[in-house]
Amino acid sequence: MANGSIPTEMRAAVYRGINDVRVETVPVPQIGPGEVLIRVAACGICGTDLKKIHTGSHSAPRIFGHETAGTIAAIGDGVAGFAVGDRVMVFHHIPCGQCYYCRKKTFAQCPVYKRVGCTAGFEPAGGGFAEYVRVMDWIDRRGLVKIPDGVPFEQAAFVEPVNTCYKAIRNLALAPDETVLVIGQGPIGILLAALAARTGARVLTSDLFPERHKIAATYGLNRPIDAGRQDVVRLAHETSEGRGADAVILAVGANALIKTAMDAARPGGTTGGPSGRPVSATTPLPAQSASRSASVVTA
Repeated sequence: MANGSIPTEMRAAVYRGINDVRVETVPVPQIGPGEVLIRVAACGICGTDLKKIHTGSHSAPRIFGHETAGTIAAIGDGVAGFAVGDRVMVFHHIPCGQCYYCRKKTFAQCPVYKRVGCTAGFEPAGGGFAEYVRVMDWIDRRGLVKIPDGVPFEQAAFVEPVNTCYKAIRNLALAPDETVLVIGQGPIGILLAALAARTGARVLTSDLFPERHKIAATYGLNRPIDAGRQDVVRLAHETSEGRGADAVILAVGANALIKTAMDAARPGGTTGGPSGRPVSATTPLPAQSASRSASVVTA
């Protein structure tokens, strides 16, 4: 069922190759039984999308964008609980909740989770950088979320990255008597630090740019470290009675900072970040991570 005003074509930002994204006219995706079509109102730009565009890690053409919110424009047969006109945000990955990996709560390894369930055309890649997005049947059953009327679409688009950050904080199992260092105060770093602060833990934030600390302060993050002028490792130890931070969260994509994170963590402490960033498969961990019994966790 549709609202009768869906066009046959739309504008989309189409990835055509390394550093090559073009605004093009493409067909509005058609939906089938159990599927939903969303008219996009807002879509965040994730760092992973930029990385894909800059490195050419994914084949072209594709339409990226997965921090998506909008209004349901059409629903397929068999869709329950939603109607045309509903304000929603959508997750592009959803675990099955039943497989071995889901039972072990390593949801990102679930075979269903690895499938991208939202597309605006071409190889499914999220599709939020277009005017309309097709939501496939296994997504709308568990990954389509209604937005309260008072929540702007721009805020609703943050549900996806906040969810990722929340998983990272939950995995750390922070306690009120612990010290946390968040390295990097871009949007994701601020989200991680703000969520960590809600556990009652003492939160230190580190960044090279004072402007980012000013923004972080508006979210109650009042223990900034100027990484360009101050010794991050020393201050992490001084703030924690000489032990080092109980947890260090890397929220910046620089492998060189792994050593800083490990040095700032206490013996037996934890280092981690959302979605495993920024540790790469070829990055050697410092030797002290073994000698000091430090552990690495991700979302």
